[in-house]
Formats: sequence, C-alpha cells, structure tokens
Amino acid sequence: MNEGFKKPTASNPIENGKLPHLKLSIDSKVPKLFFLPGDPDRLKLFEEAADSFEYLSVNREFSTGIGTFGGKEFGVCSTGIGGGSSEIVMVELHALGVERVVRVGGCGALREDIKCGDMIINSGAVRLGGSSKMYVRVEYPAVADPFMVVALAESASKKGIRSHVGIGATVDSYYAGQGRCIEGFEIPGSSLPEELSSAGVINFDMETETIYTLASLMGMKAANILAVHGNRKTDEWLSDYRSAQLCAIETALETDFLTL
Repeated sequence: MNEGFKKPTASNPIENGKLPHLKLSIDSKVPKLFFLPGDPDRLKLFEEAADSFEYLSVNREFSTGIGTFGGKEFGVCSTGIGGGSSEIVMVELHALGVERVVRVGGCGALREDIKCGDMIINSGAVRLGGSSKMYVRVEYPAVADPFMVVALAESASKKGIRSHVGIGATVDSYYAGQGRCIEGFEIPGSSLPEELSSAGVINFDMETETIYTLASLMGMKAANILAVHGNRKTDEWLSDYRSAQLCAIETALETDFLTL
C-alpha cells in the first residue's frame, strides 16, 4: 500500500479506501502495464481486440479495465482530455504500483507527408501544457522510454503500418493553443503550428508531455502511439477514425513491453 494514501484528508481525499478519481481500492492488484486512451469509450475497442477484458470502474472521464492479450495481462485507463486529467491518472496509477504506461490516442500532424490514418510515435514532446509545470521546471525534458519507442515502431512495421517517430508538442488548448480559428476572436498563437513545424516537430496532442514528464519523475516508463486524425499542413481531417484507433490499439497490444 502507498503510505501517502492511507488516511482520508483534504490533501489525499480517499473515501472507503478507494482512490478519489479512479475509484479503485488502494490495495488493488493491477497489471504493471497500462494503456491510456483519452476517450473512455475507447475501452470498448480494447475489449474488442483483447482475448479477455473486464471493466473495473467508471467515474467521470476515468474508465478502467483489465484484460489479457496473447497470454499477457494489461490494464486500460482513460485520461480524458488534457494535462489536468492526465496528471490525475498518472499519480493514481503510480499509487497502485503501475510501472509502464502507453498513451494510445489521436493527434494532428504538422508535416505534409504524414497522412490521416498514419501512426505517430513520439520520442519526446515540447512541454506546452500546464500540469507538469507544477512538478518540475520547464527545461526538464518530456521523453519516452527509448526501448518502448523502438518496440512500438517495430510492431507497426511488422503490421505494414505507416508510422513516424519524432518529437511532438503537447498543449492544454484545443482551439487557441493549436492555432485554430475562432470567429470574431483574434488568436495570439495562430503562428504556433508553423513555428513548431519549422523546428521539426511532427504533431500536436494534449496529453503526451504530462504523461512523459510525470513518468520520468515517478520512476515509471512511458511511450505513445497516436493515430493521425488531421493534418494541419494540408487541412485534411479523418471524420471516422474508429479503424485508425483500433489499429493503434492492436499495434500497442501486439508490442512486447514486459521483456524490455
């Protein structure tokens, strides 16, 4: 049991022995590997791809489940959107003893040759979010575990999937922070996509840097695999990205992280 989560207080609001947001017992025995989709509805896709699957808890944007694939156990926990809810997931999974996490979600590409439906695996992320700044100075890098990155890229290659490895950028804003137009409102950061693209950044998302930064600080290992939902260079958009998300999930499940 994590000693910091024994007694219910304002700083650690445990109720009935359960973590305040994931609603799992602090003594729960869960897999050491967890996949982190943003959308709680995507647990249904994990259930579809897994050999076995069961739900553990549902609370607000946080849905958790455990399953097996190829004889190996895994967990799934949705993060919701952005750094604030991703921070909650990372802290509470760490309290349960989780050691490895893989964000499996969507992103927007910043390079013209990256097509909608392709996969992006981030080796690191520009820290333009908010929550991780509460933990460590902004110069601290948000980096993935390199062995997990290579393993994911090899899995994608074996499946014949177009994948791209590189640095992404995480922001806590979907509209202004990613330079999207808002009618009647001047966006101060409208040039950000071009600025980041010029620096070799290949994609935007809203969770990765929080997950990577906190994983490093808490002694965990992290990586991601993101289906491209849109391309900010070509302005293409993938209206139905169910198959792309399922492909990302299957690639993640087929990757052997436990022997790394």
